[in-house]
Amino acid sequence: MPEDLDNRQPTTDNAAPPGAALRIIPLGGLGEIGMNLMVYEYGEDAIIVDCGMMFPDAATLGVDVIVPDMTYLFDRPERVKAVFLTHGHEDHIGAVPFLVEQLHVPVYGMPLTLGFVRDKLEEFGIEDVDLRPFMPRDVVEAGVFRVEGIQVTHSIVDALGLAIRTPAGTLIHTGDFKIDHTPVDGKRTDLARLAAYGEEGVLALMSDSTNALVPGHGPSEKSVGNSLVNIFANLTGRIIVTTFASHIHRVQQIVDAARKHKRKVFLIGRSLVDNAETAERLGYLRIPREQRPGANAKPSDYANHEVLILTTGTQGEPSSALSRMAIGEHKSVEIQKGDVVILSARTIPGNERAVSHVIDNLYRRGAEVLNWENASVHVSGHACEEELKLMLNVTRPKFFIPIHGTLRHLIHHARLAKSVGVPHGIVITNGQVAEIAGDEIRVLEERVPYGKVFIDSEAEEVPEVVVRDRKHLAEDGFVIVVVAIDSNGLVGREPEIITRGLLHVDESQDILAEVRAQLVQMLHACGPDELRDSDLVQEKMRALLKRYFRKSMGRRPMILPVIWEM
Repeated sequence: MPEDLDNRQPTTDNAAPPGAALRIIPLGGLGEIGMNLMVYEYGEDAIIVDCGMMFPDAATLGVDVIVPDMTYLFDRPERVKAVFLTHGHEDHIGAVPFLVEQLHVPVYGMPLTLGFVRDKLEEFGIEDVDLRPFMPRDVVEAGVFRVEGIQVTHSIVDALGLAIRTPAGTLIHTGDFKIDHTPVDGKRTDLARLAAYGEEGVLALMSDSTNALVPGHGPSEKSVGNSLVNIFANLTGRIIVTTFASHIHRVQQIVDAARKHKRKVFLIGRSLVDNAETAERLGYLRIPREQRPGANAKPSDYANHEVLILTTGTQGEPSSALSRMAIGEHKSVEIQKGDVVILSARTIPGNERAVSHVIDNLYRRGAEVLNWENASVHVSGHACEEELKLMLNVTRPKFFIPIHGTLRHLIHHARLAKSVGVPHGIVITNGQVAEIAGDEIRVLEERVPYGKVFIDSEAEEVPEVVVRDRKHLAEDGFVIVVVAIDSNGLVGREPEIITRGLLHVDESQDILAEVRAQLVQMLHACGPDELRDSDLVQEKMRALLKRYFRKSMGRRPMILPVIWEM
């Protein structure tokens, strides 16, 4: 690190409590993709940056969304001075309703971000939330923190990075970003403002690591629009495009390409329709009147070459419109031979199987499928290696903490930082605390409370033990054993055994007979006093059955012993 950087003194007008340290605490998004929530603390003041969710995977049965455990914040509400939202993607705003139900603090964000948040709050029936517009180069004071918005380019309109002045020094929190020199709306990442902070002195940089493993420089979003125009020119059947509902730039480019080829645009999928309405109301999206079908029109009312269907379902979500089309269960669109389906999004890690299943079903119905693997229909909204290096070189931080990504993303990003002369990079994950005091940064040994909260379709919390039990039942089935014992401590009849999801018909009778024999032998070996102790007998039955199924079948079913007292 050059000497002049070490000697820089950050500028701040806020008074610093004697002996206070700056604490950086991720409650989500570090060590995983999604559910981003970062806490910055100094003395008794704290601010929150982003409050996102993640979608469940196959292991979290009966769960609709997953949000961060915010107990740490709820236990000290007086500390939190404000929430700053970098942009409107679900993994950055999806948990806001669960936060503001208990914390009454101002929430800052750009117009589209707040528009999406308002839609969410209305859906949850939450009122009187203090939402405050926050534009690039606006400055807000929140306790000892002084926060400036910095314009960045991402795969959504209205994305911000943050410059956070603290009594200890200035922090840069990039949010999700890329360096796109020809963005669709002309709003480039504000490298000049970032460089000004770099000249002044940046204490620590927190930078997006999502694409830290991708070499080079990512293509411009405009390249997708040009590619779509060329693809549409060669198609005569219906075109069905799916993209993220919040990717307004992509939606606009799809609409523009459809207009050039005189196609009507049908929007299908609740989240897409809602987001498009919000974006149109705020002036971020324009769908010309001549492209809009009538209020009651259906795609089948038009010739195939006049139709473009824009829908949800990029990640193979079972309830999405595209998934239902793929299995023939959508009420207004039936996939037919000659349709071309374009997946204008990249598959999020963990969703590969679901997406592959949808693609297979589309082919089965006669459609052709284009995605990022076989056509230029998607570019990432996240910075690749060379863009990440540029951010590091422009800001020239004293310390560096990679954010947003799995552990391998974070570690690789820290190594990138070292390669461009920022050696003081530390990797932390959810719940860990990075503390900066004076010229030193350290990771505290203890973690703050953190974790995942599972939410079902009724917006009710599903206890983790319930999710774990569902997974257990789905993988290994269950066994119920009923034993009748009279008041004298005598077994009334042979045990009754019920299994589900464990044995197939051909093997069940022999195995159940063997298990029953072992149980009878164990019960007869017990004295009357033991048999009158229901808890003891249940535990012995559970241990015997667990041992039997593990050794004979390699399975660990859920075992429910029942004592029927006669």
